[in-house]
Amino acid sequence: MVAITVNSLSAFCDTKTCNKFVGVSVAAISSLLALHANAAEWKFTPIVNLTESYSDNIKLAPKETAQSAFVSQVSPGLTVAATGQRLKLQASYVIDNSFYSGSDYESKTNHRLNANATAALIEELFFLDGSANISQQNLSPFGTVTDNNINISNNRVQVKTYKVSPYFRHKINNDVTGELRYSRDSVSSDSTLSRDSEGDNLRFSINSGSAFKTLSWGLLYNHQDVHYERQSPLKTNMSTVSLAYALSAMFKLTGTGGYEDNNYRYQGAQAAGYFGTLGFVWTPTERTNITFNSGQRFYGKTHALSINQRARMSIWSLGYSEDVTTTRAQFLVPATISTSNFLNQLWKTSIPDPALRQQTVDSFIRDSALPSSLSQPINTFSNQVFLQKSLQASVALTGIKNTAVLSIFNSSREALSSLDGNGATLPGPAGDVRQSGVNALWNIQLSPRTNLSASAAYTKSNQINSGVKKTILQR
Repeated sequence: MVAITVNSLSAFCDTKTCNKFVGVSVAAISSLLALHANAAEWKFTPIVNLTESYSDNIKLAPKETAQSAFVSQVSPGLTVAATGQRLKLQASYVIDNSFYSGSDYESKTNHRLNANATAALIEELFFLDGSANISQQNLSPFGTVTDNNINISNNRVQVKTYKVSPYFRHKINNDVTGELRYSRDSVSSDSTLSRDSEGDNLRFSINSGSAFKTLSWGLLYNHQDVHYERQSPLKTNMSTVSLAYALSAMFKLTGTGGYEDNNYRYQGAQAAGYFGTLGFVWTPTERTNITFNSGQRFYGKTHALSINQRARMSIWSLGYSEDVTTTRAQFLVPATISTSNFLNQLWKTSIPDPALRQQTVDSFIRDSALPSSLSQPINTFSNQVFLQKSLQASVALTGIKNTAVLSIFNSSREALSSLDGNGATLPGPAGDVRQSGVNALWNIQLSPRTNLSASAAYTKSNQINSGVKKTILQR
């Protein structure tokens, strides 16, 4: 499927003209908009994307039952940016209206929102962060998988998240920085396999400042309560001590140690115990960074690796991580490589202004129908706690008119909890799920308002316990 996207309107407007769009796109973080508004520079950019597509298998069904359709998509939206000394906001809201040829399906509407804001309520002391997101996600890797809002699939649901976080942060000269943060978040979806939830998180940290040049240190305490609908809450506690010793300006040794205590059961025992890691950080140049650590947690050995290299017209990334997490946590803080952050690094040299660069990145992601993360293991809906191991590699190349992105991933999920606090079986798929795949995108700028994109993706999923497998090729 090939899509030609035309931006028929892209200009700044005043508040009155854009008021109708603003009320929708930033409603989730409206409490932040009034803070220091007069001191910030506001930019409102209305957009209307017109996309005409053809698919020979609009429902991604088996070949013998495939149905073709032309799809006309009209997507009005608005991006909002506020930049000030005490207020920063980036928000993008789009309504995808899809109209299909044929009598079996006429139209559908999807909403997409990505908004982030931070405000300094009391300078250098009291701050407030907020974020809101509306997106469409695949329910399971074993259903009909699509990465866009054009194909029709009953395996695709809408996910809404928000997070509000007030916090105190104080810096004592260059010696110590302390932070006390409370966060309230919510995750909801159309899925019956994952119950809606709200979370409360309390985080306290003390870290050494720049005065500690050779030996730096940090203390962290984190407590979280997650409240599910008709299900016992999930509670986690973690206390961490971290140390770093600089052997040179480019190389330092790192170590962590601490204790964690969780209320879910792991193989019949409490998920608790001491943990520790050892590693290093090597920064041979300002464009190259290598981080590695290895250690032990209550479930066994753990490892992490990150390699990032940025050149004038390319950016390369390789990473391996292990983390105890949940479906809701993945939606709140995606563990994969952020598409926005990746492209920001790619265009850091050619577009030095951060606000303009972010606007360019947002437009490129929207016009090219890119996912929010480059590596795309599907966040399988479940209320279980699981150990996720992820290996991912990505490269992006850019020229005067061409941009190419390639991403490879291999991910596995191992269920750590099978029962909730009351001994009731949790909904959603249980057991180990492994996914691997490759994604490629090529985009050419035909004119300032028109671009042509071609993409392909191959994924392979395997549910170890049941032996269910699925392979998907999209192009």
